[in-house]
Amino acid sequence: MIIRSLTNFLDLAANMPRSVKLEIPAHLVESAQLYAPTRHELDAVCYVLERFPDVVADLRRLTARVAQLDAESAQLDQLVAELQAIARRVLDL
Repeated sequence: MIIRSLTNFLDLAANMPRSVKLEIPAHLVESAQLYAPTRHELDAVCYVLERFPDVVADLRRLTARVAQLDAESAQLDQLVAELQAIARRVLDL
């Protein structure tokens, strides 16, 4: 029973995230505190770091959407130019 409990504990400990001690510059901690819902230094930095991949993914999606809108805008500009040319021809008749 004790060995099973110890084995379970070791399995849990192996799967737990390990912590790393880092010296983070104060201005970065202060920036994190501006974006996080909490002012606690560690929680604020963890909040920003945990959400960073989502922010990057959103930024990539938005960048792709802007590129798509630019392409659609160019197509519309071309159609407008063609319609204007047709309208000029009609007026010349």
